[in-house]
Amino acid sequence: MRSNKELFDLTGQVAIVTGGGYGLGVQMAYALAEAGANVVIAARKVEKCKATADKIESELGVRVIPARLDVTKPEEIDALFEMVMKEFGRLDILVNNAGVVLVNHIFKYTLEQWNTVLNTNLTGLWLMCQKAGSIMTKAGYGRIINITSGTAMVGVRSEIVMAPAYNASKAAVIGLTKDLAVKWAKKGVTVNALAPGFYGSDMGDINSPVHDLLNGYYIPMGRFGSDDELKGALLYFASPGASYCTGSVLLVDGGAIAQ
Repeated sequence: MRSNKELFDLTGQVAIVTGGGYGLGVQMAYALAEAGANVVIAARKVEKCKATADKIESELGVRVIPARLDVTKPEEIDALFEMVMKEFGRLDILVNNAGVVLVNHIFKYTLEQWNTVLNTNLTGLWLMCQKAGSIMTKAGYGRIINITSGTAMVGVRSEIVMAPAYNASKAAVIGLTKDLAVKWAKKGVTVNALAPGFYGSDMGDINSPVHDLLNGYYIPMGRFGSDDELKGALLYFASPGASYCTGSVLLVDGGAIAQ
């Protein structure tokens, strides 16, 4: 029987965190690095990735590499994976956190807005899974964690947020997660989804006009999530300890979707 320390030890493993330079991605990068993993932080804003990478590397002593990545551009995805394999020769963990939310009145929501969100949140995530899965299934080991949302599971009242493409894309992420989990279950690769609720982040700030309503009614705990309350859930999915868990969706939302 393995000890808890062994079950949650990521020493020597290699992880990619998309959208890892800001918002919730910083929590995720820290969670993996604190457990011993080397981390590649990739996003469109490479300067934010570099700042986060430098901070984590200096504090924790693991390798942290910043990288430019737009998940809507297949050539940038290819370049990222080529760099990871050249630098490390392996990939153990992928956290698909890159995402975008565009808000507009439902009858004014444009096709361009819809396509922008779906191309980033769903198609880009699929391409990342496809590349990572090809490496992990050959190696016989891998952990893929797709970031969805509690709003993928319920309708969201108009006064909370008008983001139909975001909610639809995150619901589709759950479907894709389950499908890949089944397909790769005998390959040593688990695919799970983490569903955050409302957190204080760059994307979460879009809800700032309705924070009082969210805290007073929508979130049973009466508050937003903090800067470390996703780390434990992410580490579980990323760890050897989650070897018998695949196709699951874990809500970390203060009870919002339970009501």
